[in-house]
Amino acid sequence: MMRRLTDPATVAITIDDAPMPDSVPAMLDVLDRFDAKATFFLSGCRAVDTPDLVAEMARRGHALYAHGWDHIRLDREPVARLIDDMTRSEALLAPLRPTPTPYLVRLPYNGGWRNPRVHRALARWQPGCVVAHWDLSTEDHLISTRCQSAEDVAPACTAEVNRLLDDPRLPGGIVLMHDQPINQRPGAAFKPAVTVTLLAKLLEGLAQRNLRAVALSPPPPQSAWQRFILL
Repeated sequence: MMRRLTDPATVAITIDDAPMPDSVPAMLDVLDRFDAKATFFLSGCRAVDTPDLVAEMARRGHALYAHGWDHIRLDREPVARLIDDMTRSEALLAPLRPTPTPYLVRLPYNGGWRNPRVHRALARWQPGCVVAHWDLSTEDHLISTRCQSAEDVAPACTAEVNRLLDDPRLPGGIVLMHDQPINQRPGAAFKPAVTVTLLAKLLEGLAQRNLRAVALSPPPPQSAWQRFILL
């Protein structure tokens, strides 16, 4: 299990639910502007419709991992379904970059991160894989619900970024955000703008604090008991 980085001068921005065609191109340009790298956990149901976009994410040097196929609680599904979802998703990514070893796993909702049955299933799928947790969340799944107009997006994102920048856990932290969170909450029209604006403001804040945004690197092999604790 990993939840922190070892270098306090760095921060890992992890982005779930990608890729969406009306936000990822702008996100990639923002990341380039700040010379930053991110870790994307891709949903197969979205990635399958945007192969050129996924290839561009890999070409620009970002870390890509499977996030399952459909955005469901895979820890509540049969083991065969969990393995099949991850296998199908990784099959989309494998032609674009070598399959990482050890593999970093984040299931939808991070479901089952302390469930032995889920860990056994994941070990069958990718031996030695490690759950990538986080210690800071942007709570971006709620930001769009607070927006009544496009003018509300920037102030709402600024407030959320300021909260994160004031958190003492930020140096060396793993931050959770989403590419247009998969949910049915109100505010869907503002999701693309929230995703891009939030990322830009977060990277700007990190740069002002001399914190470098880096992709997650798989940790050394872990024992079975270490996979159930937060490192």
